Amino acid sequence: MTEEHVTRAVVFNLDPSHPQERLVYSYAGSRRRAYNWVLAEVSKNLKIRSEQRAVGVTESDLTPSLSWSAYSLGKAFNAVKEEVAPWWRDVSMHAFRSGIADAAAALANFSDSLKGRRAGKRVGFPNFKSRNRSILSVSFVEINHQLSWFHPDRHHIRLMLPRSPLDSELKRRSGNLSWIHTTESTRRLYNLIESGRARIQKVTISLRGGHWQVAFSVRYLVGLPIRRPVGRSARQAGTVGLDAGLLHLATLDGVVPGLTDADGHIANPRILESQLKRLAKLNRACARTERGSKNRAKLRRRRARLHGRIAKTRSLYLHHLTNALVDRFDAVAIEDLNLAGMANKKSRLGRSVADASLGELRRQLEYKSADRGTTLVVVDRFYPSSKTCSCCGAVRAKLLLNTRVFECDTCGASIDRDVNAARNIAKEGARLLLGRSSQEEQHVAGLRPETQNADPRSQKTIGADAPMAAIA
Repeated sequence: MTEEHVTRAVVFNLDPSHPQERLVYSYAGSRRRAYNWVLAEVSKNLKIRSEQRAVGVTESDLTPSLSWSAYSLGKAFNAVKEEVAPWWRDVSMHAFRSGIADAAAALANFSDSLKGRRAGKRVGFPNFKSRNRSILSVSFVEINHQLSWFHPDRHHIRLMLPRSPLDSELKRRSGNLSWIHTTESTRRLYNLIESGRARIQKVTISLRGGHWQVAFSVRYLVGLPIRRPVGRSARQAGTVGLDAGLLHLATLDGVVPGLTDADGHIANPRILESQLKRLAKLNRACARTERGSKNRAKLRRRRARLHGRIAKTRSLYLHHLTNALVDRFDAVAIEDLNLAGMANKKSRLGRSVADASLGELRRQLEYKSADRGTTLVVVDRFYPSSKTCSCCGAVRAKLLLNTRVFECDTCGASIDRDVNAARNIAKEGARLLLGRSSQEEQHVAGLRPETQNADPRSQKTIGADAPMAAIA
């Protein structure tokens, strides 16, 4: 049996000094410059070839096409880096390689989507990265020295410096610049890397929500969690049904002490809604400032920090919920919601759907259940969980959204709409889980009935000259 590996991101908040922040800013700008250079060269090559085809130039006489591989684009960039980025000696070459690799990946996604080899929505040609609106980030791919990323005090991570910096002050202060302070300990990740149970593939430093953070892309075996649950309660057998919504963030099919209220509801925190007044005030103040001014930059940083605080608070709330679910139950059943349809303009629920972050709730349940041995069952979105009576199984023809109490015309049951849906989702999830187990047993035992001598082949006699595939 082959071992299955997964890749997870382990994120730590950073507290860089002002010189370190300036250096990371220059790295992010160099990455953006390399990314935009690649797109400009590819666009120019495609435009020239298109114009030549329009005037009747044969395919053999066309300008040679530019290779979109990261290796070829990197060689082309190195040939012109003195002209494109004269400051290349003042930054790490990993900054330029990061931009080239990201541009090559974006072009590959565009090509695969154009040729039908990529599932999902159509991917367009990559856009150029703006200096003011793009996310500042830079990635380092240095996998040969895994433990060199961590300082012995486990509260600093290494920042790659230029090999031969021209700035004399940078040379003098290189010892203070090479280690960035982290706000929390990296000891758990260090122990995993040291024991050989996990391996770092990439390190990305980015500015998100007004704060710098580092993300380690870690590859490890399935079933090996990066963090062990703290205060883990006894697991409960069976399947718990979860009905996600907007009035209540989630409703379980039963009451869980310390997690739900007396009816099984989990409150929707509405983090964004509680900060809308402050956000509107910052937006008005930012709109009154002049473009390119220092006051505008200051207000944009304040607004970014507010958005970051909203996102962080929401993420922590969802992590608390998903950790409790995957730690307490053997199986969790959820419904496959059409979030894009819920957030369209006609429904007028876009901001509420985004504030609830139901997609993030499912994403966390998916990867945490895989890591901690919990089974996640996804019920089809067309299953009438809200219209079906959880007591007798009768299905109503129509149920309006503003009807919050389900009343069955067959058995006379009266139950909360969300609780009724959660119980139906739990039953359907248990049924799907049972069917999945029976299919696995049939796959092991064989799909065709056995004969009296335990030979699973067909009852029809196979000729002596039949191919081996028919006999097997």
